[in-house]
Amino acid sequence: MKDRTILIGIDWGASTFRAWAFDEEGDVIGGISVPDGILTHTGDALGRLKFHINEWLSEWPEVPIIACGGIGGSQGIHKTDHRPVPMMIADLPKHLVKSDDIYIVPGLKQASPPDVMRGEETQLFALDEPVGAVCIPGTHTKHVTVEHGRILGFTTEMTGELRALLLANGGLKTPAGVEQEFSEAVFREWVEYSLDTDDAASPFAVRAARMTGVLDPKYHETALTGLLIGADIAAHYDPGDELTLVADGAILESYRLALDTLGAEFDECSAEEATQDGLFELAEEAGLIG
Repeated sequence: MKDRTILIGIDWGASTFRAWAFDEEGDVIGGISVPDGILTHTGDALGRLKFHINEWLSEWPEVPIIACGGIGGSQGIHKTDHRPVPMMIADLPKHLVKSDDIYIVPGLKQASPPDVMRGEETQLFALDEPVGAVCIPGTHTKHVTVEHGRILGFTTEMTGELRALLLANGGLKTPAGVEQEFSEAVFREWVEYSLDTDDAASPFAVRAARMTGVLDPKYHETALTGLLIGADIAAHYDPGDELTLVADGAILESYRLALDTLGAEFDECSAEEATQDGLFELAEEAGLIG
């Protein structure tokens, strides 16, 4: 792997440190994933980064390193300024910031209403000239408006974080001693409760439905997830809208079902692959690799 590696790419998120080795074709030929988030790690950020890279490769690489995500935030190795939108996504390579021999991809910011992103801009760079809307689900879901390669604006919804908080505490926490199951029918039903924006159900309806025997307690998490994601997409899309959905795994399936229930038309793109492709293409456009 060492002889074929021409670039190391890093994505340091809130909960996970990930890095990949790329060959000259942009293919991933090795990688590491460690549950050491930028918000949860202890000690010096640069020291942690070097430790993980050395654990993976046994030595510090002699090839360019490009990184996105929280590494450019206040808890990262060097705080980079956010680039303001509107902006052409193609201009992003011009604004890489070099610190400790690592090229950091800056995040984006919006003045009104105030909003910021770090990491998703790299995924946007990898998309094939998206026009219209891009949905990037996560703990904080991003809804981005793009027109002919120009990012016009974006909105962050805290859907994932709210779900986790509600299921862990208070009146909507997961029922004790009840093993949760997923039901597509139940999920779609509760998505639809939120799609009717004139008479949308509140999250308390999940508890009420359970208490009155309408909802089987084993579907508590399914119902609440459907309700919250339904409200998320109802706030941004209408039936027939076209968008790109960037996600993986369970969260991809949840948003896929919700958007299908709404009647939107969408293409899908792997979030991890978008990050990998974005890092490589940014490095290429910035002249870091041949």
